[in-house]
Amino acid sequence: MSSAPVSVMAAVDTIDISAADAATCERVLGDLQLVQGWKDAVEAVTTSRLATLHETAGGAAPADLHTKCGGVSAAEGKRRERRSKAIEQAPSFGDALGSGSIGAEHVDALANATTKLDDEVKDALIDAEEELLAEAQSMSPEQFGRSCRDRARRLEKDQGLERNRRQRRDTFLSRKLNPATGMIEGRFSLHPELGNQIFGAVDREVAATIKAGEQRGDADFVERRFDRNRLAAEALGTLVAGGHQQARPLEADITLIVDAHTETTGELHEQSVCETSDGAAIPPASVRRLVCQGRVTPVIVGSNGVALAAGRTIRHANRAQRRALRAMYRCCAFGECDVAFDRCEIHHILPWELGGPTDLINLIPLCSRHHHVVHQGGWKLELDDDRLLTITQPDGTVFTRCRPDIADRRTRRRTAA
Repeated sequence: MSSAPVSVMAAVDTIDISAADAATCERVLGDLQLVQGWKDAVEAVTTSRLATLHETAGGAAPADLHTKCGGVSAAEGKRRERRSKAIEQAPSFGDALGSGSIGAEHVDALANATTKLDDEVKDALIDAEEELLAEAQSMSPEQFGRSCRDRARRLEKDQGLERNRRQRRDTFLSRKLNPATGMIEGRFSLHPELGNQIFGAVDREVAATIKAGEQRGDADFVERRFDRNRLAAEALGTLVAGGHQQARPLEADITLIVDAHTETTGELHEQSVCETSDGAAIPPASVRRLVCQGRVTPVIVGSNGVALAAGRTIRHANRAQRRALRAMYRCCAFGECDVAFDRCEIHHILPWELGGPTDLINLIPLCSRHHHVVHQGGWKLELDDDRLLTITQPDGTVFTRCRPDIADRRTRRRTAA
C-alpha cells in the first residue's frame, strides 16, 4: 500500500468513532472514500492483468477469480471485469478513481452505457473522455449514467430505433414454482413502453391503497410501516384480475416526457429529454408515433417550464400537476436520492394545514423516508422561484441545495457549452 492510503488509514484508526460528532464522522467517510478509490483502482489494474493472462496463457477468467478470491457473487465478479475494461478504454477514469474524485459506481455507469454499443458509437463516446470525466466528478453515479446514455443516443445514427427494436425482441416474462417456499417466482424484462404501461398502473394502484389506508387510520399506513414491494405485488394482482372481470380500454395509459424541440423535429439534441415517466429512454420516432395513435398525451417541456395551480380547494396534487412535476423530477427531490418519482409522495413546502396552496411552486416529490424526515425529523425545506431547494437540518445547518434533476442536467449542459 502506498504511503497516502496508509497515512489516511492510520489517522482514521486513531479516532474513537463511538464518541465522534457528525463533522468527524463526515470527515471519516471522506477519508475512507480516498482509501476505497485507491483499492478499486488497484483492483481494476489487477483485473486487467488477469484478463491478459487469461487470453494469452489460458488462465482463469478475471470474473471467476474475483468470485474465488474475493468472496463475491458471480454477478459482482463480472461487474468488476466490465469496470476494468472501461478504465482501459478511458484511463483518466482510473486515475480519478485512485484519487477518490470519483467512485467505482461512476466507472460502472460508463461501462454500462457502452455495453452493446456499436464500435463506432462506443469510440465516439470515449473520444469525449475529458468531458465525461468532468461530468462524473460533478454528478452522482445515477446522473452520470443518464448523461452517458443520452450521449450515446445522440451518437446513434438512427436516434435509438435499433436499440428500441432490440428491447422489444428481448422482452420476456417467465415464472416458476419454488418447491422450497411454495411461492411463485418470476423474472421479466420489458421494453420501455410496456414497462411504463404496467408499472404506471401499479404505482397508481399502490398510491390509492396507501391513501385509503391513511384515511381509515390504519397504523401501518399512517406510520409508514408498510412494504411497498408487497403492495405492488398485490396491486398487480388486483389489476390483472380486474381486467378479466370487467371491460377495460385495450390501451393502458402511458406518460412520456419530451422537450418541445425534440417532439416537433423528431431529432435529439444537446438538451433533449425524451423518455417514459420512469426514466427509460425511447426514440423520438416512438413518441411521434404514439401521439399520432392517440395512445399517449406527452408532457412537453418548454424553456419556461409548466405552470399549473389547483389553489386551496384541493389538498392532493391532481394528475396534471403530478405529470408536470415529473417533467422536472426523475426522482425524490431530496438531495441526490434516487428513489423514482412514481414511488414518491407529493409534499407541500408550506403545509396545507398552515395555508399552503396545492400549486406547483409549493410542491415537490419526496420518497417515503425523506417525507418522514421532513415531517417528523424537524428538517426544513425552502423552494425559490427557480426551484432551488434548500434543505436545512434541525440544528440550522444547511445540508444541501439542489435543483430538479432534469432541469439541473439541462443547466449543466448549457453551462458546459
